[in-house]
Amino acid sequence: MEYELVRSRRRSLEVRVFPDGHVQVRAPQRLALRHVRAFVDERRGWIEKQQRHMAERPRQRWRHGDHCTHLGDTLSLELAAGRRRVARHHNHLRVTVPDPDDERQVSDAVHEWWRAQARPLFQARIEALFPWFAARGHDFPVLRVKKMRTRWGSLSQRGYINLSLLLMQYPLAVIDYVVMHELCHLEHMNHGPDFHALMDRRMPDWRRRKMLLEG
Repeated sequence: MEYELVRSRRRSLEVRVFPDGHVQVRAPQRLALRHVRAFVDERRGWIEKQQRHMAERPRQRWRHGDHCTHLGDTLSLELAAGRRRVARHHNHLRVTVPDPDDERQVSDAVHEWWRAQARPLFQARIEALFPWFAARGHDFPVLRVKKMRTRWGSLSQRGYINLSLLLMQYPLAVIDYVVMHELCHLEHMNHGPDFHALMDRRMPDWRRRKMLLEG
């Protein structure tokens, strides 16, 4: 199996499958190549499943009558020409842009609408889930909302919690799962047994929520 190997000062192995099927493996600087190969072999089934899933996933279209999801709800797009504006009305998302036949304009307008809501929503979810970590002596992480296409969240050692803008498509249960996942990295900066044991304690149904995210 072909894959891109990226070495860094991390302590664990991680594999990512990008929307185009490209596979990237991130590994510690000095880890022997045979361990990397063994890791990829162990994950081969999962990697191939993700590649199939990416290939079968329909591309989001932004035309009148198409559908998009917002916080887990399926909304029908109603497009019109005019000054940029986005508003939800029940099960419809009304999007006004100068040229409604330009899918990029429609997409940009909806993403801008999401961004305006994402920061206060994500911040509130972090605050709701953080007290246990605060009691453990951790500093409150600084939120950054990014339009990430290859991952849903990350936690940096400099104290930033990065969350994908595209989480605005999913229900709060899924957003909380991603937030909890990143907060647990305050205790364990890897995905080893201790990390998963902590996830089990803090969010016993996290695997079900993860399945909703992975579709």
